[in-house]
Amino acid sequence: MKKISIIFAMVALLLGVSSCKQEDEPKYHAPTTFTVNEPALQNQAFRCAAEMTDAETFNLFCSQPDYGYSAICEYSALVSLNPDAPIEDWISLPNENSTSASMAIKTYELGVAVNQLLNVEDYADFVDRGIYNNEYKVYLKAVCEIPSIEGSRIVSSNTVSYNKVMINYAEKKPGWIYICGDIENIDTGKANGFTAPSSANLNDYMNNWSLYEPEDMIGEKLYVGTFNLVPKNADDDKFKPTDDNPEGSYNAGNPDACAQFRFFTELAGWTNTYSLGSNEADFYCLPTTDKWEVGYSGEIVNQGLGNWGVFVTEKAPITIVVDVPNLKIFYKAGEYDVTFVGRDPEFN
Repeated sequence: MKKISIIFAMVALLLGVSSCKQEDEPKYHAPTTFTVNEPALQNQAFRCAAEMTDAETFNLFCSQPDYGYSAICEYSALVSLNPDAPIEDWISLPNENSTSASMAIKTYELGVAVNQLLNVEDYADFVDRGIYNNEYKVYLKAVCEIPSIEGSRIVSSNTVSYNKVMINYAEKKPGWIYICGDIENIDTGKANGFTAPSSANLNDYMNNWSLYEPEDMIGEKLYVGTFNLVPKNADDDKFKPTDDNPEGSYNAGNPDACAQFRFFTELAGWTNTYSLGSNEADFYCLPTTDKWEVGYSGEIVNQGLGNWGVFVTEKAPITIVVDVPNLKIFYKAGEYDVTFVGRDPEFN
């Protein structure tokens, strides 16, 4: 009997320990407080960069709000010239390392935002108003959220400032890359035909054969363009019938008969340094004829010199999306408006 009592006591103890562990298990709850630290260098004057490629940053520091556990969060900032402005009038500033509470924000981004807050129309307006010589006090709030949890976004209850900010004229413009191959600009009718990707042809590439960032995705290095695929010439001698191939080789099974294309990030000639292709090998062709009608997606080889190919017998529109940071390509037969869910395109 004594042994049975001891066993029951041990079971009860184990159940009690298990219960405590379950009760102590961290659970999400919405935070009620969140603050941003006063910048130590808030009275140090600095001028914002004018170019998107400038890596200069300024700092904001905060601590993770209480979500009930240590979570992987994303941090950013909001800026205004009026600390009492409605929160919807503040402009968002991206954090260079989005998961770090020690935020590094590009001065270029701040400069663009201040230009917007001042309602600067263009460079002439910027000069006429003498904005270049002014110092501005900019007010900042921190933002934290857990991307996977709806409603987790919280804005700091306090506002901090940098008191001597000078700006250049700066506005965000869409970036671009170039497409090279058997393609034609739909609007101008100008065909590329593998025109040399050199600086001598810059105007033609800019005006006819470029993919651009959408206005709402500037800086994301997601490029979109719609072109016509131009079919290979069926009368080319290399496709004509031979004794070994009496039907000729102008067909979907022959990669050389495909309309082909690849991309360049800069026009520096036939070098792989700035090339984005389907393969490392020069003028290798990856046929995708069986997939492009419903939508093709695949990997990009950085510095690759290979082409993507689609067999067409007449000019055919194609909408293309190139995700440079993630080295992905998407395209689909037809002319589409492209929207994004995260970085994934939707052809509408």
